[in-house]
Amino acid sequence: MNATAVNTTSRLDAAIQLRYPQLLATAHACLAVCGAMALAGREKPLSLILEQHSGYGKTTTLVWLFPTADTEKYFYRSDNFTPKAFVSHAANTAKALDEIDMLPRIRNKVLVTKELAPIFRGRKEELEKNFSMLITVLDGLGYVSDTGMQGQRGYAERHVFNWLGATTPVPRDTHRMMSQLGTRLLFWEMPLVQPTELELLAYAARDDKRVNDDECRRLTGELMADFFARHPVGSVKPDSIRFPGGLLSDLVRWSQLLVRGRAPVHYEDDSGWKPVAAGVPEGPWKVVDYFKELARGHALIEDRDEVTAGDLELVGHTALSSMPGHLRPILRELRLAGAVSTKRCSTVCVPPVSQPTARNYLQELALLGIGNLSKGSPATSAPDTLKLAPDFRWLHTGP
Repeated sequence: MNATAVNTTSRLDAAIQLRYPQLLATAHACLAVCGAMALAGREKPLSLILEQHSGYGKTTTLVWLFPTADTEKYFYRSDNFTPKAFVSHAANTAKALDEIDMLPRIRNKVLVTKELAPIFRGRKEELEKNFSMLITVLDGLGYVSDTGMQGQRGYAERHVFNWLGATTPVPRDTHRMMSQLGTRLLFWEMPLVQPTELELLAYAARDDKRVNDDECRRLTGELMADFFARHPVGSVKPDSIRFPGGLLSDLVRWSQLLVRGRAPVHYEDDSGWKPVAAGVPEGPWKVVDYFKELARGHALIEDRDEVTAGDLELVGHTALSSMPGHLRPILRELRLAGAVSTKRCSTVCVPPVSQPTARNYLQELALLGIGNLSKGSPATSAPDTLKLAPDFRWLHTGP
């Protein structure tokens, strides 16, 4: 164990805990994505998108990772991003296009994009184009396309990078579209903690926000510069970070839950109102790989050679955050209670929903195979109740 590394990580943790305690877990999730860059043999980019409404620290956390003079070899900042920037087909000379393509410039770096909301919103046709390109790039095998304007352009060799971004909550329709096209994105739902009036008053009385931000960014930069000096990109054999068997089983369970939870759901009509069937979930193999890299990346950041339960807590939060947003609070309730009624479901959802909507949400989870549904009677207002299916009873951690 490297004493300097532990001291640097401890100083950053202490600074965040003092100034932004609600962002500590999010900062560690981002650092885990950075740490995974050091793993040898990686084949696909690892992407983690911070998700929450405006004003809850998404940008603050990512700014700490913006490249500095000491870290610009490892980080690439892009504030205005569209997937078409990876490989351009603009009407310029071929030489100019090679110079502006983003894909070769982010190779073996962490791409940091603090505003991704535009790529998750818009017309269906445009979203499909965006995600079709993203899926190809995030497979790690480069990107090659043909257009009438420039012919064939792109990069056929492997291009691996990691990606940290932020967005406001992703619309339900976008999740539906991603489930149909296949997704390579993981999400991290940040805490939605409303400040009290006293906390706001204390904040208003202080004038040190910039000092706090600068300190956290300085310490993050020092940590990253030291980390990559000791662990160059692609230099650490994955099996040098031991994965205890029990925790590997937990990781597999989280992977199975995630692919099941974001399988496509089919509805009675285009309104997306009444769910009637679920499609085949994506294969869990790449999710297992993503989660192993995330856990090992976090262990590396903390200068450990073994994955711990704390690393798996980070994986579990990522798995739940990567589900469609309307299902997350229900899954968290199932984790606490093992069962949820339509009445309880209607209140735990954010924002609260009507009981007919709650019935449909529980029906979705039943169709996905995550729970078993006992139907009540709408005529007598008897609630439906969903209990975890046998394969997912491990999710229940409450009494």
